[in-house]
Amino acid sequence: MCDRYHMASGDKSMDFTIKPIGIVHSKIADRNDMPLQGVPARIEIFDEFKAGLTGIEGDSHINVMCWFDKAERDPLLVKPRKLNAKLNKRGVFSLRSPTRPNPLSLTATRLVKVEENMLFVDPLDIIDGSPVIDIKPYSAVWDVIFWARDVHSSLIPANMEEEEVLIEFLREAYNYHGERCPDIAVGVKIVFDALKTLNCNIKNASLKIPSNINLHIADCLIGIIRGTPGNTRLNVCGTDGIEIWYGTRSLKYKLKKIPHKDPFEILKMNSNELFTKFDT
Repeated sequence: MCDRYHMASGDKSMDFTIKPIGIVHSKIADRNDMPLQGVPARIEIFDEFKAGLTGIEGDSHINVMCWFDKAERDPLLVKPRKLNAKLNKRGVFSLRSPTRPNPLSLTATRLVKVEENMLFVDPLDIIDGSPVIDIKPYSAVWDVIFWARDVHSSLIPANMEEEEVLIEFLREAYNYHGERCPDIAVGVKIVFDALKTLNCNIKNASLKIPSNINLHIADCLIGIIRGTPGNTRLNVCGTDGIEIWYGTRSLKYKLKKIPHKDPFEILKMNSNELFTKFDT
């Protein structure tokens, strides 16, 4: 693929060419089969651009820009089908859909390892054979806006199956905590239970954690709910359980012994095996 464009605006005119620097190798060949969370993949950088990888092995995460070469370009209103096909159409600029006038993707992903001109990443939500347009290091200083709000994140818990929501929350907790451990999986189960019981956008809930809380679980709760002392939605108080509230209703959770299991196995467990809940 080598797409050439001509752009004219007022007295200015320019020609530019988009030239791929590499290609994606993935086990997913059809975008309809791609999980919302993406999958492990490899990015092959073409030999002529290999020198551009010098020093990249020092980065834990990278931004990958690809070209949706099989995507539609004309529609400006589409349904967020992976969230819920029954939702009304939304503008493509308010969604992360591959359908868009210039079908570019932007994905932040973990760089697992580098071998010659091959980048191993996890996860990547780009199908096999997609052209790679550019790669830039992900910056924890420039790219992270912890208090940011977006419609996409509120649509996820409202319209997806329980298993998918739990996996999405696990990814969000992992991105904040940095370790996919059993403790954050328990925190995810607490957040999901509060979401369903309080029937709210969990990003608008408030959180009270005890001073003796498991710090991994604290990271999980803060990372998903995004409460901070500054926005008044996070308090540290006492030693009597975790409290999540929304409006006039609050829930209190007391933990049971955390099992030493794979986090994804914990997500499948019954909540009453992990904690006791009180409606306060």
